[in-house]
Order: sequence, then structure tokens, then C-alpha cells
Amino acid sequence: MLNLSNDLETALKAARAAATIIEKNYNKTQNSSVKDGSKGLVTETDLEADRAIVKILTENSTYPILSEESGVTGNSDGPIWVIDPLDGTNNFARSIPLFGVSIGLMSGKESLIGVIIDPVHKKEYYATKRGGAFCNGKPITLPLFDTEYIPMIFLNHGYDENHRGKFKKFTAATASSYNTLKLGTTAIELIQVASGAVDGFICVGDELWDFAAGMVITQEAGCVFTDWQGKTWDGKNSQLLVTRPEIHEDLVERLKFI
Repeated sequence: MLNLSNDLETALKAARAAATIIEKNYNKTQNSSVKDGSKGLVTETDLEADRAIVKILTENSTYPILSEESGVTGNSDGPIWVIDPLDGTNNFARSIPLFGVSIGLMSGKESLIGVIIDPVHKKEYYATKRGGAFCNGKPITLPLFDTEYIPMIFLNHGYDENHRGKFKKFTAATASSYNTLKLGTTAIELIQVASGAVDGFICVGDELWDFAAGMVITQEAGCVFTDWQGKTWDGKNSQLLVTRPEIHEDLVERLKFI
């Protein structure tokens, strides 16, 4: 029997431990290396934060763990922790203050718990399925949609050349009607959408650990989380669309032929 309240406390404890490590090492020289397949950088801080998270999750939970940095620990068909100990490593390594800790609890294609901590700005975002979304203990929901401004959306892509090609296409499909941004960290982008600061998010090629936590946070805040066809995410598709309800249909139409 799941106890999401206890699991949330465990995830917060683990994320806070990682955030402390990241904050301590921020703005210091980083020993970094390129991952296999040229999939971005990894620093010693990524690995140190990963070890801290895995230790706390293992000590306080029996669920297996899927981590960007250390792979899969344990084997189960039930709930699984999905972690990115430092989402936005490229930014972190360059002292750009846009990165975060991301811990999600998934069961199949459902995101049950999400915790994202932005260490630089002292923001803790978290949510449980059907339990609401919060930032630093205060509930967050989408503000009223302001039609006087051009909507703003994040556009993102993975490392494959195919993903970059599709990124060019959906950039062209949205540029005439939307202001577009790219921060280099899916976790931080999704919490900005959840809070209503930005109106949507389109990506292709993200890995599960990039959005496992942000999935439930955005949904609980009132956002729509689907694939590009507007269908419920199937647990595999990396063509994701996360938006305010007011612009979702328009973006589905723009993505139809990409």
C-alpha cells in the first residue's frame, strides 16, 4: 500500500541533501567530462549529489531507483524513483544559475510524486497525485490567462540529430504566434510553466528523469500534459507538450505535421 505522504517526505529529504551539495559547489571550478554518446556533461557534483540521493532513498524506501548518473538499482514492476541529481549540468558548470534537483516517483506511466528544488533561488516545488502542487509550502495554481500578451513557451530537444531537426521545425511552426525560450534545464522550465510564469513547453528527446517530477507538478497546478497529438502520455513517447489549457489545442494543431 502506497503512502504518498511518507514518500514525499523521503523525496524532499533526498532532494534537500543534493541541493545542499550543489549549492556548496556552485561557482567553483568543476572537473567535468562528456558522457558517452556526447550526451552533455557530468561533473563530480552530479555524482556526489546522486550518491546522497540514492543513499537516502535506499535507507527510507524499498522502491527501485532509476538515476541519470547511476542507472537502475533494484528491479520491480511497481513504483520506481526516477532521479536527475543535477538537471542543467551544462549551466551549472558555466556558473549559469539555472539548474535543479529532480526526483519523481513513477508507477507505470503515472507520475505520483514530484520534487524539484532550485538551490540558487531557494525554491522547493513539489506535488503528489491528486494532492495539489506547492512551492515552499504554499499552493500553486495557474493564474488567469492574460490575453493582452503574446504567449511564451519553452522549446527543448534531445541530443540526437533527429531531435534537433524536429526542434527546427516546431520552432518555425510556433515563432509567428509565440515568444520562445530555452533554458537548458527541463526541470526548471516545467516549474515555470506550473507557476504560470511561462505558458507552455514543447520538447522532443527528453529522458524520463528530465520530466518525471515535473509531470505531476504541472498537472496538479492545472496544466495539460500530453504528447504532440494531444493524447495521454503512453509512458514512452518523448514528443511532449505541456501547456496551459487555453493554448493546448492550438499547439497540437501546429505540431500535427512535424
